[in-house]
Amino acid sequence: MTAASTALPIKQVALTFLLLSALKHLLIPTYRSTDFDVHRNWLAITHHLPLSEWYFDDVDGGTVHTLDYPPLFAFFESFLSNNYITKALLCNGWLDERCLELLPDVDNEPSDNCIKFHRCTVILSDIVLFIGAYLASTSIGKVLRDSNRPHNTLLTFLLIVTNPGLIMLDHVHFQYNGMMLGILLCSIACMIRGTNHTMENDTTEQLGEEKSETKTCQSHQLWELGGAATFAALLAMKHLYLTLAPLYLFYLLRHHCFIVKKEISYKNYNNRKEKHQGEMKFCFSWKRFVILAVVTLVCFVGPFIPFLMQSNPIGQLEQMLKRLFPFGRGLVHDYWAANVWALYLFASRVATVAFRRIPIHDDIRSLVQPFISFPEPTPGLVAIILLFGLVPTMIYAWKVGASSLKRWWQLNSFIPAMFFVHGVVFSSFSAFMLGFHVHEKAIMTAIIPLTLLATTSCYSARLFIRTSYLGIFALLPLLFRTEELLLKVALYVTWLSGAIFTLESVVPKGKGSETLLTLFDYMAFFIMTCLLVFMEVIHPIVFLPSGRFEFLPLMATSVACGIGLLYCWMESSVIMIVTATKR
Repeated sequence: MTAASTALPIKQVALTFLLLSALKHLLIPTYRSTDFDVHRNWLAITHHLPLSEWYFDDVDGGTVHTLDYPPLFAFFESFLSNNYITKALLCNGWLDERCLELLPDVDNEPSDNCIKFHRCTVILSDIVLFIGAYLASTSIGKVLRDSNRPHNTLLTFLLIVTNPGLIMLDHVHFQYNGMMLGILLCSIACMIRGTNHTMENDTTEQLGEEKSETKTCQSHQLWELGGAATFAALLAMKHLYLTLAPLYLFYLLRHHCFIVKKEISYKNYNNRKEKHQGEMKFCFSWKRFVILAVVTLVCFVGPFIPFLMQSNPIGQLEQMLKRLFPFGRGLVHDYWAANVWALYLFASRVATVAFRRIPIHDDIRSLVQPFISFPEPTPGLVAIILLFGLVPTMIYAWKVGASSLKRWWQLNSFIPAMFFVHGVVFSSFSAFMLGFHVHEKAIMTAIIPLTLLATTSCYSARLFIRTSYLGIFALLPLLFRTEELLLKVALYVTWLSGAIFTLESVVPKGKGSETLLTLFDYMAFFIMTCLLVFMEVIHPIVFLPSGRFEFLPLMATSVACGIGLLYCWMESSVIMIVTATKR
């Protein structure tokens, strides 16, 4: 693998951004979900109301689109609604005042210029996605190149920024997922660059080479601090990334806050002093721990401080927590994200229907009926299950952090770097599969980081392809209008075909005739094709006019994709553990 293969020219990145921005501009007139109304109302809140009312306002009960993201995202919305450009657009009449007014849900239809304004903010926010994709792909490329490992930086970058899931979610459905994932990629890039580590000697007498190593060590400490700070800022923008915190905590606590010291002693032999190296030992560095804690807390707590400085700080915090964690919404989202709980509810419904058809006496039926319907897990129980699901990440993050300190000269940083990315993927997967009231878009938090390793091995490429075609297919029902049918299918098929073709040509194979796609994948493609035909053709013609089985396409999609993603989740855990235990 040559250095040229990991280079990523800035001009190429800028040209890609301009071309994709032009494509996204063409999507402005397409379907928009109620998330558009949500963000429009948040702009109105931050434009008209004082900060103390941001988390309390609901337009006198006239809207359900209340502010329910952490403070840093609220300040982002405030920036969008109060910057110089927005004010100039308002003054010149290009943007109507109604676009930033507090409106009830029954009367909030936006103008064309208002729609263009909001769409353009999402297109411009993708600059963060491009920065994150550039930093992360070049960082992992450098680490793998230095270890003589295969990686195609340009392909990795392009697979991230052209992902059809992000295009459909952000530029049709309307959200800011690309910006959030860009921040996550920036944090991952910093953590990758901080995976190298050197030892400190118990002596003040050091050679020039040892001094150079110490400087290198200090630079990697700064990268890790940057990764922690960026992740803390991401949490202050969107709290749903909290499930990645155990990975960061255990890895940084072990890798950043511990020092491996090598005792050096001197003994005299025939009037000549000789140096002897003793055993290596772990020492906890309180200095590093305090610096890490301060940096993290400042970045996370900082955006909360203006709210805590209001006249009712406790009330502000309580209201914020109510908005951020609305457990009353139920175990699953309306669209049934393709996770464990979708399979759980499907099994419950199947059991209920089957029990109704069994010919038994009514008295027996009434006694058994309460045990047939599966109980809905409480938020507390779901949190405990999720925590257990994250335990493997915690264990191996601690182990890799320790082994990389002891064997930094052997690992050459590629194992800790690859493990950390796999840890992000598995933690995101666990949150998606086990989380309470998970949205279908959450699968992108696993797909985008997984892209970083798609060109490194056949196993990673296969996992990436499977997670992508299952996870993105589960997003297709979000664009339910006939007008967007051709668009979503074209985006999905074109990108997936291109990804498979290019990865087949660049990913190293273990055997000469081995391919990325297996019988499992071809069966999955056949099932998804049948599902798509049923959703878009058969169901609207046969069932929809009579109002029967209205929820069937969504349920079928969630269950089919949920089974496949459950397998991918298990596969990601195996790859993470194998990477962590590699010698």
